[in-house]
Amino acid sequence: MPRFLIILFLLSLGVFAQSPTPRTVILFGDSITAGGALSQAQRGQLWVTQVQQQSAGALTLINEGKGGRPTNSLSEFEAMLSRHAKADALVIALGMNDSRDITPQCVPKAVENVRAMIVKARAAYGEKLPVLLVGPSNINKAALGPTKPIANERESKLRELGAAFEKLAAETKCEYVSLFGVVPDSSLLKDGVHPDGAGNDAIAKVMGAKLKALGW
Repeated sequence: MPRFLIILFLLSLGVFAQSPTPRTVILFGDSITAGGALSQAQRGQLWVTQVQQQSAGALTLINEGKGGRPTNSLSEFEAMLSRHAKADALVIALGMNDSRDITPQCVPKAVENVRAMIVKARAAYGEKLPVLLVGPSNINKAALGPTKPIANERESKLRELGAAFEKLAAETKCEYVSLFGVVPDSSLLKDGVHPDGAGNDAIAKVMGAKLKALGW
């Protein structure tokens, strides 16, 4: 059979079909997303890096994590939107820093801030933009630094924030996943908040499974 006929036959079978274009997912988070506790040698263990590798080319994850970022960082969120002309999906992973505020205003303010981010993102990338809200991870109260005196209250706020974000996700037609309880205490020995390499492994399993289940 002539070569060109063989090629036409293979094309008809989809043998030379192009791979799907990777989906671009922006992750707007705090130091847990940025990997603040990992050394340069451990950067490959960052959960964001692991999830992208696990996707086998299906995802391009843009890491917009920043240490110390609370939910009221709306100006930073707007600047992020202006930097990226296109996104197929958005992950908002905040709340850890808000939990330092143990007043009754903490959770309502955080919810309104995240709600504003969702509105702004869908205005920029389309009303049907898929959004995943991530409930904050747990802490190791015994290993906390300056906030150790309010360890119980801070843990309570983290639980409240997760529940509130889950409710917000339902209201705004977003997806939700919780990281509370995912990181073992043994991976939070540095400062009670930031996971080590093994802790990032644990987060990667949850986040990778969630993104896969969503078809992202």
